[in-house]
Amino acid sequence: MRQTVYESFTWTKEQFYNRYVERTAGQTGHIWLESGRIGSYTMAGVRPVGHIRTKNGRTIIQEAGQEKQYTDAPFTLLEEIRARYASARPEGMPPFFGGLAGYVSYDAVRYLERLPEQAEDDLATADLSLYWYDEVAVFDHQTERLFIAVTRETEAEATLALAAEVSSWRQSSPAPMFAAPEEKTAERGRSFERSAFMQAADRIKQYIEAGDVFQVNLAVRQQEPLRTTPAHIYDVLRTINPSPYMGYFADKELVLVSASPELLVEKIGLSLATRPIAGTRPRGQNEEEDLALAKTLLDNEKERAEHVMLVDLERNDLGRVSRYGSVHVDELMVIEKYSHVQHIVSNVRGEIAADETGSSVLAAMFPGGTITGAPKIRTMEIIEELEPVRRGIYTGALGFISWADDVIFNILIRTLVAKDGMAYIQAGAGIVTDSDSESEYEESLSKAKALWVAKEMAEGTT
Repeated sequence: MRQTVYESFTWTKEQFYNRYVERTAGQTGHIWLESGRIGSYTMAGVRPVGHIRTKNGRTIIQEAGQEKQYTDAPFTLLEEIRARYASARPEGMPPFFGGLAGYVSYDAVRYLERLPEQAEDDLATADLSLYWYDEVAVFDHQTERLFIAVTRETEAEATLALAAEVSSWRQSSPAPMFAAPEEKTAERGRSFERSAFMQAADRIKQYIEAGDVFQVNLAVRQQEPLRTTPAHIYDVLRTINPSPYMGYFADKELVLVSASPELLVEKIGLSLATRPIAGTRPRGQNEEEDLALAKTLLDNEKERAEHVMLVDLERNDLGRVSRYGSVHVDELMVIEKYSHVQHIVSNVRGEIAADETGSSVLAAMFPGGTITGAPKIRTMEIIEELEPVRRGIYTGALGFISWADDVIFNILIRTLVAKDGMAYIQAGAGIVTDSDSESEYEESLSKAKALWVAKEMAEGTT
C-alpha cells in the first residue's frame, strides 16, 4: 500500500482561498470543495495525476502520459482506480487526503438503469469526469489549520515531495482581482416557458392519478451569455450565499460553480449518511415574516407528506448498501435557511455492509430521490419524456472518493454550468396531485435566484 504523509499549520480560510485562486489561474483539472458549516472542511486539489471521463458508454482514462479506452461500467472503474492507488488515512488527517474528485452527471444513471432516450442532449457534457490527486490541501474550520497531504509509493518519496508542496501553499497571495466584464447582450432563455411547464405538470398529475408515481421533480433550465469568468461569479457567490456544499470545478470543457445545500451521500469509515431536502419557501423580508413562512412550511400537510415519502425513499436506497437493521433517521423535518429560500431537511444514517465500497454506495444512492421523485425509476422515465433537454450536470453529484475509500458527494443543485461562453442554471419543483402548477414554476425560478444574483453582481449589472 502507498504511503501518505502530511503537515499542518495555522492559517485562515481566506488565505487558503486566495492562494488557491492564484495557483490555479488559467488552468484546468482543479477542484475546490468548500463547506459553509463551522466544524467542517474545505479542500483543494490543484495538480491531478490522472483523469477519468465517460460519455455514451466509452470511458477514457489518462494517467502517466498515456490514454486508454474502456467500455466497463464507470462506477466499477472508479473503484478499480481507488484500489490501485489506495493509501490509509493518517491519524489526525481530515477525510480527504488524496483520491478522486469531480462530478457524476445525472445521466450517469443510464449505467445503472435502462431509461428511454427522448430529451435532446444539447450540451453533450460528460457522464462523469473526475481527476485524482496525490497532493491535496484541506482547511479545518474548527482548528483553523491547513493540512497539506502527499501520497507516494514510499514514505521517503512522500516526505521529500511534502516540503515543496507545503512551501507553495504557505506563500501569501492577494485577494483575487478579476477583469472588467465584457460588453454583451445577456438575454435569458428558458427550456420551459410558463405555459409549457404547466402543461407538463398537468401530464404528471395524470400519471399520478393513474397510479404510476406519487411525485415527479420537474425542472427548468435557464441560460444567458457569460460576461465575466466563472471564478469571479464563484467569488461573489461564496460571499452572498454560503452553503454547506460550495464547489468550484474547472474541467477541460466546462466549469461548475455550485452552492448546493444537499448531501447525496457520506461514507466515513463504516458510517453512512444522507440528508434529503424536500419542501421550500422563500425567505421573509424580516425575522417575523421569515418565521411565519417557516411555520407555514412545517404546518403544510402536503409538504410534510412529500418529505416523509422522500425520506422513506432515501432510507430504502441507503438500506441497499447498509448492514441490516442499521438504517435510522436521527433528525426529522428541521428548517434550514439560505440567502433566498428555506427548506425542510432530515438526516438518515446507516452502517456500510461488509461487501460494499464507496463507489457502490455512491451508485446505490444515485441520483438523489429528492430530485427525481418516487418511485425513482418511473419518475426518471417521465422526466425524460417531459423535460425538453437532458439534465446533464444538473442533479448529478460533486465530491470525492478518498484513497481510503471515504466518500462525500453533494447533489448538484443551485449550480451554474459555464460552457462555451454561456451560463446554464437549472432548478425544479416537486409536482404532486394538488400542486399549483404556476406556483411550482415560480418556485423553480426562485431556487435559481441566488446564482443569477451572483452572476449579475460579478458582471456589475445589479
